Amino acid sequence: MGVDDKGSKVRFEDLLSMVGDSGRWQITIFLFTWIEGILIGCHHLSSSFLGASMDHWCNTSYMDPLQGKSWTVEQKKDFAIPKDGDTYDSCHMYDLSQMGNRVSNDFSVALQQRKDLNLDIVSCEQPGIPEAQSWEYDQTEKITSIVNDWYLVCERLPLLSTVQGSYMFGVFVGCIVFGWASDRYGRRKTMLVASVIQAISSVAAAFTTNYMQFVFLRFCIAFSVSGVFECGFVLVTEICGAKFRTYFGILTQFPFGIGASLLPIVAYFIREWTTLQLTISLPCVLLATYYWFVPESPRWLIQAGDFKEALRILKEGAKTNGNTLPPDDEILEMMENLKTQEDEIKHEVEEKTTKEKLYEVFKELIILVETPEMRKRTLNIFYSWLVVAMVYYGLSFNSKNLGANRYVSVFISGFVEVPAVVVILPLLSTLGRMKCYCGTFIGGGIACGLVAIITLAFDASSMIWLPVTIAMIGKFLISMTFAIAYLYTAELFPTPVRNVAVGTASTFARIGSMAAPYIVDLLGAVHPAIPVIIFGLFSCTAGVFALTLPETLNKRMPESVADVEKSAKGYQEEEMNAVGGPSPDNAESKTEA
Repeated sequence: MGVDDKGSKVRFEDLLSMVGDSGRWQITIFLFTWIEGILIGCHHLSSSFLGASMDHWCNTSYMDPLQGKSWTVEQKKDFAIPKDGDTYDSCHMYDLSQMGNRVSNDFSVALQQRKDLNLDIVSCEQPGIPEAQSWEYDQTEKITSIVNDWYLVCERLPLLSTVQGSYMFGVFVGCIVFGWASDRYGRRKTMLVASVIQAISSVAAAFTTNYMQFVFLRFCIAFSVSGVFECGFVLVTEICGAKFRTYFGILTQFPFGIGASLLPIVAYFIREWTTLQLTISLPCVLLATYYWFVPESPRWLIQAGDFKEALRILKEGAKTNGNTLPPDDEILEMMENLKTQEDEIKHEVEEKTTKEKLYEVFKELIILVETPEMRKRTLNIFYSWLVVAMVYYGLSFNSKNLGANRYVSVFISGFVEVPAVVVILPLLSTLGRMKCYCGTFIGGGIACGLVAIITLAFDASSMIWLPVTIAMIGKFLISMTFAIAYLYTAELFPTPVRNVAVGTASTFARIGSMAAPYIVDLLGAVHPAIPVIIFGLFSCTAGVFALTLPETLNKRMPESVADVEKSAKGYQEEEMNAVGGPSPDNAESKTEA
């Protein structure tokens, strides 16, 4: 903290209160970050359409015994491809080479011949057949995706899951790299660089000619969108007061829901994947508005010693909010005092040896599990973050396994996030964090369980609407869980390790989100009920474990590990002055996981 000429302590919040910490200036900048929020909603879920799966079967055109036969396409499939009930095997065919040239031209006779010989079943990929021509695809919906362009089916199905898995890995790497860059070079500069990378990589992805190029560019898109979004959110939290930080932290998911709802509408009319990728990339041009309308964080500028630029931005903010700042000399003196104190703290840190610095890094991680209550909170929260991300993205992608209309289900899946964000705000203030966190987890898990029961017990094709409706209720509840996670985690951990707690928890969320597409694609191919059984079990267990966490509504955030341990032993916690929100000094940044 700095000190003014009267010897009293000065904080950045004192400057911010002069500007106005909850006014039009903050709201305007926050709404500009919605541009990226909407784009993220499109990019995060675009693999549902770029990698749209469709019914497929072995290509009968290259089967020698069928050459010259005047049979219909269905007759050739009936003859050459095994069936499970009324469904053709997607990845295997009969080994017709065992029949030689003895196949009758009469379909009924030939079919009986094939049955009498009890032929072996082999893979669709056979010598002499071009790999790209090994399958035929159902073109009823007239969709062209990376699946049929690069034949990501059967043994190559894991490659389809890797498209989304690598994307989520890009989000993870982007958070780390751009988090460091924003601290080093500033929020605004980092946002602009990430915006350029996003625009270039997202447009380039529409012109890729092979699988590896596409996966790399999807990684770059995820890498950059996390940078734009994270830096934007950090900037917003640094220019607003405690009240707005709480609401902005929850409302950040609002534009994501809008983008996720717009995506299937666009995809319904554009069913060729390269054109769709280009279409959802063109709005990136709107990110150019950040150059003119999004300022640098004055808090960061003061730390960097650029007082004149910080003063200019604060004066613009005060003008927008209808306030007037004191004389420039007084403001500059306050800034210099703040910078002096920051330099003193920095000098103390730099005097430590490399060994001491490493110890400090690991010390924070050790603190998370060193004492009983901290250990309980840490393991509980890390597990819940892994689960909430896995279930959230799993339910978003799993509608294809339920046989629902891909456009309607993805639209509903995205749209439910909008009311989820609206509903959770008053619930947090009335029921509290723990009850909402636990209740939405268990409710989402029960919804997944019901979907599994219906899928196992009934003919899904006769009542598709029922499991899809229940799955969307589950997505609604898990969306609320995700909205709570950042706020609740920040309130559970003490100040010295709050950042590392939220950051490490976010890492576990990336693991969950990377696992989701593999569960949906690989296990869903075995049986559509398996993914929702997994999601339901994990969600319910996370909810039950959350019952052991304390309530933080209207409680002061812990300042030390001792505060955490005291609260576990029944000491009365002081109520916060702020209504249901974190203290001004400790609001955490959030990125969509």
